[in-house]
Formats: sequence, C-alpha cells, structure tokens
Amino acid sequence: MRAPFAEIVDYAGLFPPASCTMADAVRQYDVYRRSEERWMLGRFVVAATRLQEFGEAIETGGIGVDPRDPWRLSVGMGAHVPAELARIAAFQAAWEPRGVLADSIEYKVTSVGQVLALGEQIPRVFRRFFEVPQVGPYRDLVGAIGEVGALAKLRTGGMSADLFPPATEVTRFLLAVVKHGVPFKATAGLHHPFRGQYPISYAHDAERQMMYGFVNLLLATAELLRGGEGETAQAILEEADRSTIVHDATGLTWRGSHYTEAELTMAHQRLFIGFGSCSFREPIDELGVAA
Repeated sequence: MRAPFAEIVDYAGLFPPASCTMADAVRQYDVYRRSEERWMLGRFVVAATRLQEFGEAIETGGIGVDPRDPWRLSVGMGAHVPAELARIAAFQAAWEPRGVLADSIEYKVTSVGQVLALGEQIPRVFRRFFEVPQVGPYRDLVGAIGEVGALAKLRTGGMSADLFPPATEVTRFLLAVVKHGVPFKATAGLHHPFRGQYPISYAHDAERQMMYGFVNLLLATAELLRGGEGETAQAILEEADRSTIVHDATGLTWRGSHYTEAELTMAHQRLFIGFGSCSFREPIDELGVAA
C-alpha cells in the first residue's frame, strides 16, 4: 500500500534531534535516493542561510546529481525575506542546471495580515508552506493561507514537552484545513508511525514523551475528509494502542472503522502531503515497509 505514503517523508537530518553535519546529511540523502525505499522520500530540508554550504557539501563529497532526476529542496526562511529570496535565487541560478531545485519554501506566520503580505512577496513559483502557531484559532489563518495559494504547516513536537501541542489544537488545525481545502505538512516529533511514548532525543538517558504518529494523523485526516466528526478525529490522534490499527489488503481499520486505500491516498494527496523527519530510516523501519 504505497500510494498513501508516497514521498511523504521530507528529510530534515540537519535539525534536532539528529543534528547531522551538512556533509553527513547530504551523503545520507544521496543514499536514501538510491535505496529501494526511495518512493517514500520527499525533499531535503535546509535553511536558506545554509544553501551555499549545501552546494559545497555536494561538491566536496563527490556526489553525482543527475539533472534528469533532480534533487528537490524545501528551504526554511527567516525574518529577512528579500535577502533570503535573493540568496535562494542565486542558488537556483547556480544549481538548477546541475540538477538541484530549491522549489519549496517554509516560513512561520502569526497573523492573517502577514500571510497576505507574504503571499505577495514570495513568488508563487515556489511551493510555499506557512507554519501556523502552536495554538489556534486556525480558521481565519488557514483560510488566508488558502486565499494566497499557499500550503499550511503544523509543528507537532520539539525537543521539550511543552512543544507538543495538545490533541485539541491539532484537531482544530485539521478541521480548518479540511474546511478550506488547504494541503499541509507537519514537522517535529512525528517520525514514528503510531502514537506512543518515545525518547525526545537519541541520548541514552533522554526524557520520554507521548508523541503523535503519522499514521494516526493520516487516519484522522481521512476521517474528517469523509465527513466525520472532530471528536472521532481527536480520538484517532490520541490512540496509543497500536493493536487498534490493523492493516489489510484494502486499507486500514481503526476500532471497527475501515479506511480504504483510496480514501487514505486521497487524504495524502489532497491534504496531509508530508512531514519533516530528522530520520528517514526510523519511519520506514517502524512502519515495516517492504521494498
């Protein structure tokens, strides 16, 4: 059942808790692109301020990039939009002919006015993700994101317990994106398929935290897309009993409710299009993906 998870993992190895060096992250991404599980791999996530370093890592690492099969980047931008757009344009001019496309942008927003202004400032040629605050309300903000033709982004965790939003807020966000038909990606604390207690970092004594699962998030999105209630979607998000989610030849079943592969694929392609993860192997291995 590949379609519901196709290209769903954006590789964010530069970011915590992995915090790889640029050389290691670029080398790993190259390995993943040549693996049998590549079908789940999305873009390489990098800050605009590190684009030059990224290019140098490809060159010094002797990594071959084929323009017929380009690498795609999702670039995180900071506060200085004009300067960072210029940096991205310079990178594109140098690297697009060589097979690297910085075609996706991620930016944090806090208000409708900011979204509308950025919608004019950041060219539509980019796939633009506007990251919403940890706490809503989301309806007007997501509506504005859709109005400017952009996509939404939700942070579902971080390196401390306070960065994990409650399920009520995640549900409110999902209700907003379904209402407005705005595709979204999620990031942070979502590299496990199923909800459960996991270490926040890779340290041997790391604190454990209840984290969301990307399969739970996909199921909750599918539930709302089929016209389900927010209470049911929230229950799916909060489901920590792995045995309640069962895979069969036609889809997934959660506590008696069956979601077909077609429904899950539609939820992925129309709304929950991907998530950022500092690990690519962890989501694959825990999901039990067959090559």
